[in-house]
Amino acid sequence: MRFFTLFVFALLLSFVSADVYMHNPRGSNNRLNERSANRNNGDRLFDSQNNNRGGYNVGDRSANAFDTNLANGYKGPDFVYDLGNEVTSTNVQYQMVYYEGSELQIEWTSQHGCGGNDKSDPHQQNCDIVIQYMCQTTDGGLFSTAPANVVPGAESLRDGMNTNTPNEPNALNDTGVIQSNADRGHHESEAYYFECKSRSRNKGLFTADQVLNGASAKFTRQNPNGNRRGLECPEERDYYPYWSPTPWRDIVILTTEFERFCDNKTGLYTGPSQNNVRAYKCISTTNPTGAIQAITKEACTTAQGEWVGFMHGLPAPLCRAAPWSRPNHLGNGRFGEPNTFNWTLPWVDTLRASGVYMYDANNGGSFAKCVLRLRYNISTDDYDPYNTTSKNNHNPQAGIISPVTNNPTVNVGADLQGLRLAINTAQFGRVFEDRSHTFYIRSRPSNIPKSARIVNLNVRGKRGNIVQTFPSVEYDFVPSRVSVLPSDFIHVQWTGSNTHNNGDPAGDGQAGDAGEGRGGTDRHNMAQLLSFDENFPLPLDKFPDNIWTRSKCWFLNGTTLSTGPFTQSGSFTGNSGALDCAIYMTTAGLYNSLAEVQTAGNTLNTFDPLLDNAPASLVGGVILQINPNFGLTGTNVTYNYMCTRNNNFSNRSQKGAITVVRSSNFFPAPFPGTMN
Repeated sequence: MRFFTLFVFALLLSFVSADVYMHNPRGSNNRLNERSANRNNGDRLFDSQNNNRGGYNVGDRSANAFDTNLANGYKGPDFVYDLGNEVTSTNVQYQMVYYEGSELQIEWTSQHGCGGNDKSDPHQQNCDIVIQYMCQTTDGGLFSTAPANVVPGAESLRDGMNTNTPNEPNALNDTGVIQSNADRGHHESEAYYFECKSRSRNKGLFTADQVLNGASAKFTRQNPNGNRRGLECPEERDYYPYWSPTPWRDIVILTTEFERFCDNKTGLYTGPSQNNVRAYKCISTTNPTGAIQAITKEACTTAQGEWVGFMHGLPAPLCRAAPWSRPNHLGNGRFGEPNTFNWTLPWVDTLRASGVYMYDANNGGSFAKCVLRLRYNISTDDYDPYNTTSKNNHNPQAGIISPVTNNPTVNVGADLQGLRLAINTAQFGRVFEDRSHTFYIRSRPSNIPKSARIVNLNVRGKRGNIVQTFPSVEYDFVPSRVSVLPSDFIHVQWTGSNTHNNGDPAGDGQAGDAGEGRGGTDRHNMAQLLSFDENFPLPLDKFPDNIWTRSKCWFLNGTTLSTGPFTQSGSFTGNSGALDCAIYMTTAGLYNSLAEVQTAGNTLNTFDPLLDNAPASLVGGVILQINPNFGLTGTNVTYNYMCTRNNNFSNRSQKGAITVVRSSNFFPAPFPGTMN
């Protein structure tokens, strides 16, 4: 019965070719810093199954591309702005930094759509979207003294300095491979993949007529040759919920089978998450390799091992109905807005208690390093996915014909010889995924109460027109419309690349990077508009009532990185602090104050009106707390803003709006495509 339970659960994420792309946070699709439209290496970190053109380059901290030959190796891209003096070079990568307990809007597009699985809907899809994250459990070799609780096989996350795939481990604790791969991207650990390629695959799974070329967990119906992508375990990737311990932590499951799977008592997706339910594996000090192979308690006993359970000690994931999106389109949801999910990020204390390694900064802040994963399963109704098991695998000698076979010729009568269908059972029902670049979840500063709401305001997209960027998207603010109370905080932050040239090889699309400014560069700023339908920004120091004079503003002092994260510019009623904040946002972090602009002269680079010499990323971001109640009347006050560089024909309109309301009763209804 134990084995039967395993394979029945496993069927639910194993069923049509479709891509999925994450746009916020920026999904990598295995890209790093390529200047070409096609990624260099689709096997770099994970098996996306997506188009080679998809994905966004890792962010750059300054106006120049990160230096791939830094003397201090992979420490460069792991620099956090207020950890201390780890790196002095500015030509490094930039990882986004989000505050604990803040709201992050996850946005994606899926090629074959999702949702609407009912008889009245003309577009029916059977799909599941599982959103997860993983955090680092060692110090990653960044510091001279390793923490006392480091255990073999723990995750050491990094985006990498090149696009090479990390080498395959040949032992459970292959420290040689770990050390020699320091400059390569890294998500799952070497020990995790070694266990995967040594562990017996689940032979209760339906494999149709596919011939799997091995007996371990790296061989699946979708990956019959056991190909390796990064250090991901193919069986864990293709099936959910997984029956062996995994480093991935569940956030939400979005499914078209909401009634079947999300019931609090009987729903499949509400019970087996490793957030709060133990998953077991076999451990033995005397026979470790033999024990790893076991996937049942009985097999573990035979191997003279101990059947040990592991869980993350986190709340159970959410289970929600999947939002609808149009099939074969890679577009928005039913009401014209992108499909999104609002993730409330975990708290630092919760992460620390669950075994996540914390970087403790000199100023008292703590940081967890994490990565986000979105998996997308699209299935068909050509067979019953919940009652089709290994008993239905193709075996003509035993008189068993698989319900689906490769490229079958079917009899349609009328004395015709038959018609051939284009079916590949390795792809007939399929899982796709995208992952973000690494990011940090940090503790809140003392001036932001834990009870306060923090909304992340970011930027999506990359340089180019719609044809050149596809299947990625053009620039926009995320969320493009934000509603807050005066007591809420907005964390404005973005990152961009200096190598988004979209050049040759362009694969099956168009090369090029139409846009303003230096080729290949992402640039963003934030300038207020009088109204949303205008395209000329307000003068920073002339308009009496603007977002800056109505805000408290904290932003990074870019000249003294090691002294702390933010400098408060004050509670504004039209003083110079408001103008400093406006200058910082309008110049994309190049200038910190009016005084700096006035004295720049030859001491700073001349300001480029197209922001070419501004940083690609707004390092640390800006915290805004907006209070519009200085004599103003009415219920809601809306501030509109734009990016001056990207508001052109090629990139359409990069604009946004922040609405401040006086009571939660007046919050506008959320967009239909947005899920909480």
